[in-house]
Amino acid sequence: MAQLTRDAVPESERWDLTHLFPSVEAWEAERQALEATLPAIEAYRGTLRQSPQQLLAALSLADQIDERLDRLFAYAMLERDEDTRNTGAIQRYERVMALAVAVGRATAWIAPELLTLSDEELRGFVAAEPGLAPFRRLIERTIRQRPHVRSAEVEEVLAETAEIAQAPSNVFTFFDNADIRFGSIIDSDGTPVEVTKARYLQLLERRDRRVRREAYEVLHAPYQTHRNTLGALLTASNQRDAFFARVRRYNSALEAALKPEAIPLEVYTNLIATVRRYLPLLHRYVGLRKRRLGLDAVHMYDLYVPLVEMPERRVSYAEARDTVLAAFAPLGPSYVEAAAEGLTSRWVDVHETVGKRSGGYNLGVYGVHPYVLLNWGDTLNDMFTLAHELGHAMHSHFSAARQPHPTASYTIFVAEVASTFNERLLTAYLLDRTTDPRERAYLVNDALDTIRTTIFRQTMFAEFELLTHQIVEAHEGLTPERLMAEYTRLATEYHGPDFAADEQLAVEWARVPHFYRAFYVYQYATGLIAAMALASAVLAGDTAARDRYLEFLAAGSSKDSLDLLRDAGVDLTSAEPYEAAFATMAEYLDTLEEALGATAGA
Repeated sequence: MAQLTRDAVPESERWDLTHLFPSVEAWEAERQALEATLPAIEAYRGTLRQSPQQLLAALSLADQIDERLDRLFAYAMLERDEDTRNTGAIQRYERVMALAVAVGRATAWIAPELLTLSDEELRGFVAAEPGLAPFRRLIERTIRQRPHVRSAEVEEVLAETAEIAQAPSNVFTFFDNADIRFGSIIDSDGTPVEVTKARYLQLLERRDRRVRREAYEVLHAPYQTHRNTLGALLTASNQRDAFFARVRRYNSALEAALKPEAIPLEVYTNLIATVRRYLPLLHRYVGLRKRRLGLDAVHMYDLYVPLVEMPERRVSYAEARDTVLAAFAPLGPSYVEAAAEGLTSRWVDVHETVGKRSGGYNLGVYGVHPYVLLNWGDTLNDMFTLAHELGHAMHSHFSAARQPHPTASYTIFVAEVASTFNERLLTAYLLDRTTDPRERAYLVNDALDTIRTTIFRQTMFAEFELLTHQIVEAHEGLTPERLMAEYTRLATEYHGPDFAADEQLAVEWARVPHFYRAFYVYQYATGLIAAMALASAVLAGDTAARDRYLEFLAAGSSKDSLDLLRDAGVDLTSAEPYEAAFATMAEYLDTLEEALGATAGA
């Protein structure tokens, strides 16, 4: 089965970039116009101390430039990602990245000049000029970062490096999405199937173990072949992180990633330590898989096949759209109506097509609307992906509606809360509508797999990421051989005695794009842990909890991330939400074992 071409997809299931710019020519005209405004910001250099009004004028102009740049960037990135072979789109993306560097250079002096004022003077300016209220968070953040902001000259040099710093990520993106092909396998019915990233998980869900194994081997083959190149790219990415941490006077790349967002390093390290304490739950689940599937040992390609064989059921996009909207009902009509608007107004690019970027994401665009990328494969997993990305989209939508531009973008730390919250709503909705033990087992199995992949797997990634950065920071050799050895060790420790490593597992790190965004993945785990706590209260009918959660969605970055979550009802610096999440997992395991007993022989 060949991949679709873009013109074969109905217009209603492709996103509409004319909401951003009516044409490529309009985009180019705006790019040139924005570039021409950059000298205006230079005119404010050396004047910020003059008055609160002067500071407001400078920050307002810088913010306007940033908002316009965001829209230019969104158009270029979305156009590139819908077909990574489009050379014109690639050139526009490169041009807007160059413009971003120019903007960074033109505004690099602002933070150092702000810090020529004392903390008291800056806060006095905010108190004296009401117009500075939208910039209060920026000013407070600058005060907090005082030890890590360098001179204007150094900041300008750092701004110049932004484009170069993206090189490892950009090279990996093009290799991973445009250059490699995975070949084909023979499906259980004798049909040749081209392996793609969107089809890969479908193939891993096959009952036929040969199909699962061959799909796994075919997908990993190019990463094995190019492991030296990919190892060098990941090393370069980690070296970049270590460089910026040193230049900004942080003790480590981890501190550089967490401290600006006021996230204690203990949140990261305690997550790893806590998950390791609860590894027996994962080992129990892997052992259950081994027994149910009748295996000598569980390989990575055995972890996705449902433990209950259900009649094959294709989930169309239309069915999934209606189902997720119904599942969102506990959040009230304002949420459901906003999500429905996005699904019918061409915010979503639905289908996998030739050259399209893999995976799924949401990109919020202030003053326009969010855009969602999917690669639809007609599976239950795709329906959960839709619910997940709509969580991000609604977070972007409500924050943009409530917040001024400077505080409309939520931080990475809270980003995964809204998405995984929606997955919990969908699971609860589906479980509430079936009494069939087989279907209940299937859904609980799916919920357990979400915990396995989002809490355990992402924490394993986080531990691997911390380890590889520490190796680079200690000036030890981060060779492909060491990457493979450390990854295999961690995967074996996490999955337990019933799990078997193989040669493909050793290069799994080489296909993880999030490793090029330093210390991102742990937030999937903390996000799900927070979401499980918040969703439990909403599903229990607590209207106050629902209202607090909706306020959280509209809060953007108006407070520190941990404070926003505390306001919503969960404290990630305490043990309680972590213990509750693992207690829920233990309950799911009990339910699954009971349901599997009821379906024995089915």
